[in-house]
Amino acid sequence: MKNVTVIIEKNEERILPFFFADGENCELSVEVRLVGEGARVDIVGIFVGSNDNRMLFNTSVVHLAPRTVSKTTLRGVLRDTSSFSNDGIISIQKGAKGADGFFSSKLLLFDNAKGKSIPSLEIEENDLKAGHASTIGRPDPYQLFYLKSRGLSDEEARRLIVTGFFIPSIELFPVEERKSVKKRLSL
Repeated sequence: MKNVTVIIEKNEERILPFFFADGENCELSVEVRLVGEGARVDIVGIFVGSNDNRMLFNTSVVHLAPRTVSKTTLRGVLRDTSSFSNDGIISIQKGAKGADGFFSSKLLLFDNAKGKSIPSLEIEENDLKAGHASTIGRPDPYQLFYLKSRGLSDEEARRLIVTGFFIPSIELFPVEERKSVKKRLSL
């Protein structure tokens, strides 16, 4: 497993984009340490698995200074027998007053794909905002039926649902990377 550690200093803002598509296995652990007051990080991950891809993407964000902000947004679409696993933790240490941390993971599963996402909060301060959300599910069969009743093929209906699923996350990527991500996703 590859480990990445990023230190964010006082009033520094960083976007950390991660993109893994068909054919790429992923075993990555990302740790971000917000060490300076006013530091901000946005971790954005897009994952597309097919065949028997195995993806493991763990995140740890540690708030060590006052008024730090972290937003983790992960989205994955998995097909065939691919799988995705994530453990995401936000740790707000004593002294990190006014910290704001949020973790969100959404996985859309097709075929026999599997997904696991375990968000965690570790809070040692009182004056803060923190939260997490994780959803894993399959496309709504009624949505697919409706789209197909409007003349779309099964593949076109699935592609439209996947496009709608990914667009909000793509918009979080740095502007200069959005076009290439859309191209790789065939959107």
